Amino acid sequence: MIILVCTESKQTIFQDSSEKLWHDGEEMRINNNFQKNANTSLVAQAIWRSPGISRVSIAKELSLYRSTVTNIIATLMEWGIVHEAEEGESMSRGGRRPIILRLNHDFGYVAGLDIQPSHYRAVLLDISGRVAWSDKGMITGIQSFDDIVTHLMDIILSEVEKLGRPLLAVCMGFPGIVDSKNGIITYAEPFKLMEFDVHDYFRQRYRIPVLTENDANCTAWLEMSEHRMENPCDFISIIADYHEGNHYFHDNSGIGVGIGLSIDGTVYHGGHSAAGEFCSLSWRKDSLGQTGLPSELLVRTGYDEEAWKIWFQDLFSSLVSVLAIFDPSVVFIHGKPFSDENKIRADLASLTPQFNAILEKIGCELKFNANDEYVVAKGAALMYLHKLFSVPMVSERDVRTHFDWDDVMTQARRNPKTYRK
Repeated sequence: MIILVCTESKQTIFQDSSEKLWHDGEEMRINNNFQKNANTSLVAQAIWRSPGISRVSIAKELSLYRSTVTNIIATLMEWGIVHEAEEGESMSRGGRRPIILRLNHDFGYVAGLDIQPSHYRAVLLDISGRVAWSDKGMITGIQSFDDIVTHLMDIILSEVEKLGRPLLAVCMGFPGIVDSKNGIITYAEPFKLMEFDVHDYFRQRYRIPVLTENDANCTAWLEMSEHRMENPCDFISIIADYHEGNHYFHDNSGIGVGIGLSIDGTVYHGGHSAAGEFCSLSWRKDSLGQTGLPSELLVRTGYDEEAWKIWFQDLFSSLVSVLAIFDPSVVFIHGKPFSDENKIRADLASLTPQFNAILEKIGCELKFNANDEYVVAKGAALMYLHKLFSVPMVSERDVRTHFDWDDVMTQARRNPKTYRK
């Protein structure tokens, strides 16, 4: 039997009898476990993207035999991941109405953490992506990065215990260069971290899978997930945030910006995991931050209109060439500094008309999602769900942060009292 499996951007064919995989015209060996996980992810993804879909519609959408879909759905229901809901509309020619399928909101939670030197934001999402709990606070009196993580994990585990559902994974977003495939913070200047192995740190202390990501990239994961019912497009996600500084880390107050890139339906990290690390046109070799602007000016951007205009013009004029080269379909705008959409659009028109001109030239849309302060935390958790409901590349099987459905079920069945080692 040959099963045709279509992902968002690639086509893969699984041939059961010989356990071979043809991918982009090349023949590679695979095992039955990879094949099983790939088909399970595709069916689960169809339900995630279209809540209330029927077995018949899934089989038609994925070009799979109905018996194949029925068997996979039976497994997902046995695991408690999917449940049958109310009946859908009857077919045009009459007959029995199809039973619709939804993800089980009570299956478990994914924790998302946005960790900054001066503050944090945290969420728990169910596997459909709905927010079950959220929290935010200042980071004061904590003198090490280890202590920050321990403090936040205490909060998360306490809340999970109250909710009485499994914790499937913890996903963290940080400012800086993050090797997300290996779970390593390569360099986070605000925390003065270099080559910090978050994956190993967690493995020594907790029995919980952990994923790490750059904070701006988390916003890209969020946008991909929130627009998962649409055809994937290439886009840029921009986030800015004010930070008050933390003298324990010698972090300065001011304003910072990050950029996430999505290409062909996935986040692009670059050759050194540093894609999206922004440097403006004013930046020079001896500049301390992202720009060549004085640090005292950056501190004033939150209340001094002239300082704001200088920073704003420096940022958006620097992005003109990026848009011209990258040719995205959408630019998403996030973060408190951009919360007043009317003002931002007016400032773009008056201060950087060339930015609007390049948007028009390449046919790029500007969309705002700047009033949700939990975008990084949500995006971190949605990264896990996006990976769970996607067919992995064969090359990803050897990445140490890779997980499959067997890993998910092992974690879902784990005794919460054993989360801490």
